[in-house]
Amino acid sequence: MKNCLYTIISFLFLGSIVAQTNPSTTITSQINWPEFMSHHDLIWEELPLQWNEGAFVGNGQIGMMIYVNKKENHITFHIGRADVTEHRNAPNKKTAIGIIGANGFTDFTRFDIGKMVLKPRGKIRSCKIRQNIWDAEITAHFVTDSGTIDLVASCPYNSYVNVVEVNSTEKSVANNSYQWSFKPGRAFPSRMTVKKMDSINYVHNPLPLLFENDGYHYCEQSLNAGGDYATVWKEQQGNKANNSVFYMTTANEIPAAKQSAIKGRQYIEEVLKDGLEKTKANSRLWWHHFYQKSFLSIPDAKMESFYWIQLYKMATCSRPDGPAVDLFGPYFRTSTWPYHWWNLNIQLTYWPVYASNHLELGENYVNIVDDNFEALLERYKEKQLGDFAWAMHNYFWQFSYDGDWKSLKEKWLPKAMKIAEAYQSKLIKNDGGKLELLPLGSPEFKGFATFPNTNYNLALLRWLLNTLIIVNDKTKAGSKDIDKWKETLADLIPFPEDSNGLMIASNQPFDRSHRHFSHLLGLYPLFQLSPDKKEDKDLVVKSVKHWHQVGNGKALLGYSFTGASLLYSSLGMGNEALDVMQQFLVDSKHPSWMLANTFYTEWDGKSPVIETPLSGAAGVMNFLLQSWGNKIRVFPAMADRWKDASFEQLRAEGGFLVSSSRKDGKTEWVKVKSLAGEPCIVKVNDWSKMVSTDKNIRITKTSVSGEFKVELKKGQDVILVPKLSANPLTISPVQNDKTYFNSYGVKKGQQLKNDQFWAD
Repeated sequence: MKNCLYTIISFLFLGSIVAQTNPSTTITSQINWPEFMSHHDLIWEELPLQWNEGAFVGNGQIGMMIYVNKKENHITFHIGRADVTEHRNAPNKKTAIGIIGANGFTDFTRFDIGKMVLKPRGKIRSCKIRQNIWDAEITAHFVTDSGTIDLVASCPYNSYVNVVEVNSTEKSVANNSYQWSFKPGRAFPSRMTVKKMDSINYVHNPLPLLFENDGYHYCEQSLNAGGDYATVWKEQQGNKANNSVFYMTTANEIPAAKQSAIKGRQYIEEVLKDGLEKTKANSRLWWHHFYQKSFLSIPDAKMESFYWIQLYKMATCSRPDGPAVDLFGPYFRTSTWPYHWWNLNIQLTYWPVYASNHLELGENYVNIVDDNFEALLERYKEKQLGDFAWAMHNYFWQFSYDGDWKSLKEKWLPKAMKIAEAYQSKLIKNDGGKLELLPLGSPEFKGFATFPNTNYNLALLRWLLNTLIIVNDKTKAGSKDIDKWKETLADLIPFPEDSNGLMIASNQPFDRSHRHFSHLLGLYPLFQLSPDKKEDKDLVVKSVKHWHQVGNGKALLGYSFTGASLLYSSLGMGNEALDVMQQFLVDSKHPSWMLANTFYTEWDGKSPVIETPLSGAAGVMNFLLQSWGNKIRVFPAMADRWKDASFEQLRAEGGFLVSSSRKDGKTEWVKVKSLAGEPCIVKVNDWSKMVSTDKNIRITKTSVSGEFKVELKKGQDVILVPKLSANPLTISPVQNDKTYFNSYGVKKGQQLKNDQFWAD
């Protein structure tokens, strides 16, 4: 049975797949998945000398960043577990995030678990590292002045264990030519370290306890709030003196005490019982299945690699049964932002999960809101109300992309009503009878100052009320407040604007360089300004250009560019969207923006923030597929120089899986599958006609150019073409310039010039 399974899987990966959609139609897939994904592996030609250059593996809960400490001559495995946080004020939980009045800097801050280090006998001279994202494994060849060390590092998906297989040719001293040791991190708020804050009044956690028992090593970290977490490791010698397998894990059994060390040992024993090869094989199968849930290929090899690496990164950081992704996932390091941030960061982090058909990666986002809604609303209900309202937009997307109206009614609707109620208390009528918003924040503009009628909050309030009405009507929820919502929308003042476009607020122009695009949310992602209306489009175009030009753009950061790309592509301006995305990926003036391993940092490279490159992945998909305004928009923002592209099983709002191929600047075919039976309107800009290869599917042309109504039932799919033809329909990767394959990883002469660590 096992051999049969592997035979089938090998055929799917390496052969041509014929998907029979109906008796008269076939689509042939020409994707050789292992070969295609190998073009996107990260390759290091130089030693990664710090976290910002490291290779990384993870399983959504634990992981490690691998780099070299040249000064101390060792290979660092900086390990992390995403749910290891302080939990002061919440002794019975792993985190105090849901406690009203808790402080993120001290009460539910992330902790640095520590670094496992491998010290060779000789001095490390050079390396060759490959991060294989198809199998989610790292292979590394290190050369020392005493021989070589070869490593295979992995974090098997269904095991909470990091694994490093070691083979050395160094001359041995005693039994080994290399030695492992652990350097515990600090159970101390990193914000205090970074800001050099006075910690006199902070009650420090105990020092960690290190001990050994029966061949297992332990580092147990007790917490004053109760319970502990523990790192456990074991080295298993191979059949040669310089060959071994190293297992390490971190368990977090809070609120229980003295259980984490026991659990960590169990994690390792489970892998030893199953056998490493079986564990790794099962992990590879998981990753292969994960990638094949969707596909895209674009005529830009580097950007294509960037997209697939972000998908890999997101899956190493998020899993349905894990915690919501903060700014690090399992790759924590000392930083000024050691927990979840809600004024842009957590929202952008999850943007790639929806259209990529990986809603499972967004389940923990729903969980963090469900589990902590009242406390979060209390924390953000005043001047930062917009931040939590925006968070509910991601929550809405999770169900909208699934066509799940039941969850929208039962889960989203009651929460959205409470936020709308909080907004109602901040509305006042002006002399003209119009409703205005009291002063609220617009993220980070002039610090945390407040302004009346911020475009940020006006856009969020409009989206909230419009969507409440839609969900109420669709689900027949029978809300008593529906008339009030409609009246509020009718009486709400327009978006404040001046000669430069959208303002921050009615008394505050956008008059200085500023990284946030909060005043532009009315277009993306909320679409309360419509790209289909000339006056709205002109307003947003003027606003985006001014945003990037004012003050010579000196305050712009990475997400200022991924955000601008999404805004431009939503307007159908593919050339501009591509140009600004390219600026983000290749701007040599800001080397700390996009790092060689595709992580992103601020504060001179010292503080990582994960959301920016992930939002860039959403930007890549936005060139190919959009689904705002209850329409499926295929290739809506293709730059003139992008003649070819293809995608398969990307998701559209309403619960649709969409596939398409474009060759020589023309859309060849579109396939749509309805998962929920929602109304389906498909827009293909370069088609004047649309024909179904299934004569039983009814298609009606609308009054809008390139737009067609397609009548699909739940579970039904259809292939659409501009005209019937005997030509075969295929999906395949774009033929890209091989020169740009494997663009990421540290290349010759490209190591960072400065040490980008905070001093502990």
